[in-house]
Amino acid sequence: VRAEGESMLGAGIHPNDILVVDRSLEPVVGKIVICALNGELTVKRLKSIGTEITLGAENPAYADIIVQEYVDLVIWGVVTNVIHSL
Repeated sequence: VRAEGESMLGAGIHPNDILVVDRSLEPVVGKIVICALNGELTVKRLKSIGTEITLGAENPAYADIIVQEYVDLVIWGVVTNVIHSL
C-alpha cells in the first residue's frame, strides 16, 4: 500500500512510502493500522481514550478520528514496515 498525505509523519511514514501490511495480526491499541473509513483508506495509530477507540494521526496538524462517529469502518491490517525511496 502506498502512503498519501502527511498525517503520519511523526511515525516516519511519508507521502509515497510503501507500507507493508500484515492482515493476520490483531489490530490492538498502539499499533498503526490501515483501514477503510466510509469507503476511503486511511493509515492511523489505533488509540483508546477513556472508553472510546480513536484513529490517531502522528502529526499535530491533523485531528484524531473518533471511531464511534463512523458506521462503516473496516480495519484491513497492521502496518509492520515502511519502505522509503532514496
